[in-house]
Amino acid sequence: MKLKLILFWLLPGFCLAQTNPTGGAVTLTPASNGTVQPSTPTTTNAAVGVSAGNASIPTPDYTVTGFAKFNDPILEGLIQSGLTNSPNLRAALSRLEEARIRVRIAESFLLPSIRSSALITTQSLSEHRPVAIPVATDRLPRFQLNTFQLLPIDASYELDLFKRIRSGVVVADLQAQASDADYRAFRLTLAAEIARTYFLIRGNDAEQAVFRRNIVARDSTVGIARERYRVGLVDILDTQRAETDVAQLRVQLVSLQRARTELVNGLAQLVAQEPALFTLDGGSLPASVPLFPFASVTPDLLRRRPDLQQFDRQIQLSEAQIVLQRATTRPRVTVVGSGGLLSGQFKYWPVPTSSTYLLGVNASVPIYEGRRNRELVNLSRQQTQTGQQSYQQALQVAQREAETAIDNLGLLRQQLTAQEQVLTLARNTERYNRERYVRGLTTYLEVLDTQRTILTAEQLLVQLRAQEVQYVVALLRAVGGDF
Repeated sequence: MKLKLILFWLLPGFCLAQTNPTGGAVTLTPASNGTVQPSTPTTTNAAVGVSAGNASIPTPDYTVTGFAKFNDPILEGLIQSGLTNSPNLRAALSRLEEARIRVRIAESFLLPSIRSSALITTQSLSEHRPVAIPVATDRLPRFQLNTFQLLPIDASYELDLFKRIRSGVVVADLQAQASDADYRAFRLTLAAEIARTYFLIRGNDAEQAVFRRNIVARDSTVGIARERYRVGLVDILDTQRAETDVAQLRVQLVSLQRARTELVNGLAQLVAQEPALFTLDGGSLPASVPLFPFASVTPDLLRRRPDLQQFDRQIQLSEAQIVLQRATTRPRVTVVGSGGLLSGQFKYWPVPTSSTYLLGVNASVPIYEGRRNRELVNLSRQQTQTGQQSYQQALQVAQREAETAIDNLGLLRQQLTAQEQVLTLARNTERYNRERYVRGLTTYLEVLDTQRTILTAEQLLVQLRAQEVQYVVALLRAVGGDF
């Protein structure tokens, strides 16, 4: 139940005494590179007592810049294609546009509402119509009632005395900023997944190159074994062993090619291309990877993560909703007015004396609504606490992801150095045993053993380099896309 107090003031100027409350909205506009960036927010948050925190600072978009550090044009083209054509990303952008529209809708309530509609009616009153005072006859004379109301204007304007409307604008602002953070988080996830899949393919290419080199080396050994068998120095067993070993390598090579096909099809889906038409030429792992310039992850780097910014906006949104719910318990004061030309006959409506107007103030005060508003305030407070806990959990996960990537990169570089030494020793040993086998000083099994050692060492070295690249991608994602 609401108690409504109607006051009519015959002061034409009162309706024009409109205040322009400070406030506004954060307008999100598309940037030139296809991303959507928030513009500088106004002082709306301060006007309603909401701490804006990071919301008052425009957030640069770091979500894809870090992947350019690999200096790989193919990777950059794939990421750009994915960000341009991904239907999921377009859906996220559409949700952001919806949030922008809601901001403009919330701002519209800060302005007066003006409507105009013409009214021309005619009414014939019944001869048997009821009357308040009894008359002697049962029939009354039929009466025709005409109404001509032209150029009417109905205006209303709510005086935002308790900042209810401006609190709603702040809520819409923060929802738009949360949608923007969600959009940038999806961009980062998509770019990182494209880079991860791309480097998995490059790691597969590098492993295939290792097998092809070893197949060539084994083929030459097979030729030596056949020649020694032809001249009668060894039996056919060495030749059969050599040919079997080369056949096994070719089988493993085909297995790698199958795995590459699956990865390429997955990459085609990420960049929104048809797998049947999408191809990716062979390549290799990058010769060097970007180096993280810090010994540890700083809080500022983690705050750039879009998902953490989204949690932060959700916390601010819950705080703003508390202010909004409190404002709904205050009176709502609306200035109302109407005016126009009103006449019973059409010929009199242009006469100045046919003008009419109505001015007044409508005050609506909530008396009792079943503790609804109080519980809504409690709900917003609880949502704020939930958001804070979620933010802390997300922050811990971000720290763990970043530190894990940094630690693994440091250990991987040590392991790479040691593995390169192992490979050098294995090659020297294989060269020595090969020469001894040609001279008949050792058996083919020793040569085969050293060749398998080289294959294992080369394959492990390539896998370690692929892991190094993957951890760089994971680090870029963990710190928000760039460092």
